[in-house]
Amino acid sequence: MLDEIDTVDWEAIPGHPRYYQPDSAARGLRALAEAANLVEAAEAGSQLGGGGIVHRHSAAVFPAAVTEAPLLLDIAERGHPAAQATALGLLDEALSSYPHDG
Repeated sequence: MLDEIDTVDWEAIPGHPRYYQPDSAARGLRALAEAANLVEAAEAGSQLGGGGIVHRHSAAVFPAAVTEAPLLLDIAERGHPAAQATALGLLDEALSSYPHDG
């Protein structure tokens, strides 16, 4: 899965210029996939929730969610229990958020 994360050109995926953070998407997914405890999963979830897949403060979901969803589902199946819960929470949040215009 780490190879799948690394092969995505996160910068090429469009997103709101003030909210979407491509580096957070890549780092957050990698960290969540490797999380071995609750703290690591929470830190990864914070990166993803703060501009990697969604922007919690604006209730926005980014186009990167299309690429991230299958990766998050894989983490939900095979990751550490804390990572599983975080992945499912992020997917729920993405489905409950609003896309920005464009």
